[in-house]
Amino acid sequence: MRLEDYLSDVKTMAVSGHIRPDGDCIGSVLGVYNYVRKYHPEIQIIPYLEPIPGDLTFLPGTEKLKRANKFDSTSYDLFVACDCGDIGRLGDSGVYFSNAKKTVCIDHHETNGSFADVNYVFPDASSACELVGQVIDKDRIDKDIAECLYTGMVTDTGCFQYSSTHRSTMEFAGFLMEKGIDYSFIVDHVFFERSLKQLQMLGVAITNAKVFCNGKVIASFVTADEMKKYDAAPKNMEGSVSTLRSVNGVEVAFFMYPTEDGKYKVSARAATDTVDLSKLASEFGGGGHKRAAGFSMEGDDPRQMVKTLIEKVSPAFGAD
Repeated sequence: MRLEDYLSDVKTMAVSGHIRPDGDCIGSVLGVYNYVRKYHPEIQIIPYLEPIPGDLTFLPGTEKLKRANKFDSTSYDLFVACDCGDIGRLGDSGVYFSNAKKTVCIDHHETNGSFADVNYVFPDASSACELVGQVIDKDRIDKDIAECLYTGMVTDTGCFQYSSTHRSTMEFAGFLMEKGIDYSFIVDHVFFERSLKQLQMLGVAITNAKVFCNGKVIASFVTADEMKKYDAAPKNMEGSVSTLRSVNGVEVAFFMYPTEDGKYKVSARAATDTVDLSKLASEFGGGGHKRAAGFSMEGDDPRQMVKTLIEKVSPAFGAD
């Protein structure tokens, strides 16, 4: 697939990604946006995303991001969905997808249902950003586009350590590095730097953590009161689940925190394929990959939610 093949006669275009956008979602959306804005100035393109984490506002084009209006009846000539497995995960921008004359999806989620007119979906790919790099003209990738794509690849591969990292991933990353990006800053800034509030919430998460299934599963949470104590926001929860997963002997980690809609956001990570987290997430209306997924759970007692999750995964570890 070539994105160029779908840009002829397009006058208006929207690009968006999944709710609660992460680095790969943001990077792929902005990668497409910067490409079209630079090489197709005749196209009016608008990037739609929910508020992004503050540590990613350095990416070119973030100042152009808009919040979608689910009551807006605008019909775009083309809508491109990045890093999103179904229309529901688009959130409010789903209205633009539904009203668009043509839709394209660029994604790597195993749970993707090929919901667009044109679907460029490869579950084995490291990231949506790597796939964006395949559908745009490689010779036209400049420093701004490279920054966006490299950032998304770094975040979705755990700094190139996950099993989704392939030779092609590293080769493309090297190609992007040659575009003049400050790749050492990107890695340090988005993968290793932590704010004081992040460290405080990580401390709470570690204190609340418990292991199950003979040490193979770890789960933790923070409560609304604990978030209030440290004046913390959802963005301050980044990195907690990965740290929990790093505990010796742990294969699956769960971390949850309350959101404004009265639910709990659950992040899940796995070191092996013993549990398919994408399937587990789909049971709760979420999505993701075998070893990394996210979803929401109803309720006000995180301990009960942890119990529910352990009951779901314990058979995979031969535990009751």
